[in-house]
Amino acid sequence: MKYAPLLMLPLFVMLSSCAKMMNENECLVADWRTIGFQDGSAGLTEQQLAKRGEACAEFGVAPDMDQYLIGRDQGLRLFCMPRRGFDLGRRNVRYNNVCPMELENNFLSAYQDGRGLRNREVRVSDLDNTIQNTIEGLDALDHQLTVDAIALATVEMTTQERIEYALTLKEMAEERGRIMQHLPQLQGELEDARMDLSAYASSIASKYPGSL
Repeated sequence: MKYAPLLMLPLFVMLSSCAKMMNENECLVADWRTIGFQDGSAGLTEQQLAKRGEACAEFGVAPDMDQYLIGRDQGLRLFCMPRRGFDLGRRNVRYNNVCPMELENNFLSAYQDGRGLRNREVRVSDLDNTIQNTIEGLDALDHQLTVDAIALATVEMTTQERIEYALTLKEMAEERGRIMQHLPQLQGELEDARMDLSAYASSIASKYPGSL
């Protein structure tokens, strides 16, 4: 099973792509049905019309609300497809409760599928990063232990300094032991998380061909 890279997008990045406000020329020549369709297909709320109306009011232009809402409804039917819901859920984009009732159940089911996949991908990524950081920390600790052990054996010190140095070495060795005990647990958790991700992806793959 192959997984697409997890894109950690900020909330609303996708849903705000069509949300820029209008200049004077755009207001004067506006096709409000087309604008409504664009806003609907981007999953924007009806508040977007108010924002556009406020922008165009500066130029003495009022939106055609009826045409806008007709277009928006058509756009929402494109937005509220299960495949889009899955994609938004996987990208952790917030859903603004805009889908018509007859489309919302399937959309939300797909959205939750996407969220479920994302959560598992994040879990695998987090554990993998934790293990890599742990191994790097262990390597650094081993290096420091070697350097300090050589120093203890070769550098002239007072008795008190030697005692303190030896105590530090003992503490580092104990820390190394704790890390070595914890590392297999992390590796086991990562293996379990990968298996869980693979099983979950397989269970939903037929619903979203080409997405996994």
